[in-house]
Amino acid sequence: MSQHEECKFEVRKVLGRQHNFAPHDKEACPIWDTVQEAQAFKTMTDGMKIFLGAVGIVTLLLGGIGVMNVMLVAVRERTREIGVRKAIGAPAGTILRQFFIEALIIALLSGAIGLGIAFGFCALVNLLPMPDFFAGLVPSWNAGLTAAGLLGAIAVGAALYPARRAAAVDPIEALRYEAGG
Repeated sequence: MSQHEECKFEVRKVLGRQHNFAPHDKEACPIWDTVQEAQAFKTMTDGMKIFLGAVGIVTLLLGGIGVMNVMLVAVRERTREIGVRKAIGAPAGTILRQFFIEALIIALLSGAIGLGIAFGFCALVNLLPMPDFFAGLVPSWNAGLTAAGLLGAIAVGAALYPARRAAAVDPIEALRYEAGG
């Protein structure tokens, strides 16, 4: 039995002698256990952190898919441009690098906007009247750095495929290509 449980038992024992009930009878003298409440609250907030973290990861993955789709459309619409550049001697690495950097810029700007919205949301929530035991929404550096690292990895993954497709365009086929057809 923990020291906490022993303390509750001793309280029931003293009150039981005064009011004629057994110290083991928890129904006769219910004790509001703040330690138990704090543990339940911690379990609940830990569960919320896990859930919201999973939602964040899914959101980042969907954002990466969106960036990849935008870049694939850009490659398709600029096929003739790519063909002309390759026909006049642009190496595949230059084209790959151009589309890779464009995709990274889109992903990182989107991430910065999302981070700004998240900080703004936290600030707005913290303006609301809160109970004393609730510290408000405080963004954590660990979560921010983890999200930034994950965003970077997803951005690289989302940029790589369209950039490789652009670099692999055959210049002769690209010059024959009609946009929209």
